[in-house]
Amino acid sequence: MSQYLSKEEIKQWRSSLEKITLEEYARKLGKVLEENKQTSDIIDIVMQNEKRLYTSKEKTSAQKQILKVAAKAQKVQDKIINNTQENSLKNIKSKLTCKKPLTAREEAVLAHFAQNKGEIVYAKDLAAILNLPTDYVYKYIKNLRTKIAQDVLQNATKGGYIFNI
Repeated sequence: MSQYLSKEEIKQWRSSLEKITLEEYARKLGKVLEENKQTSDIIDIVMQNEKRLYTSKEKTSAQKQILKVAAKAQKVQDKIINNTQENSLKNIKSKLTCKKPLTAREEAVLAHFAQNKGEIVYAKDLAAILNLPTDYVYKYIKNLRTKIAQDVLQNATKGGYIFNI
């Protein structure tokens, strides 16, 4: 018998008519909640350490050092991602012939297509990148199609667009 609440027990708590918290329900059953889950993702580990550090009142030099190392790791990871995106965009641009120069937003859309080459990209994803309503994204897709000499943007059968080069 596990010391943690199972999914079935949590479902029973949700369907019960008692007005008690999940923690009280767990204590009633003689169990505890499983709060910390093991992760190997560096971002999750850093964020967990930051939460622990910010909740404590005193900050030691070791804690400050952990924050510095975490910040450096995040910067390195961001730099690697940015370099990969820039290289893929440069490779794609070298293969394309543009009739007119692209605007900054059109380049952002092209970079996202280049990053997801061969996969379906939906307008809502592009809207999140451009920080615009979904309706405004179609204008940039249309502009890309007219400015790029090759036919590299195809409509996907289930919606969205596929970038093939």
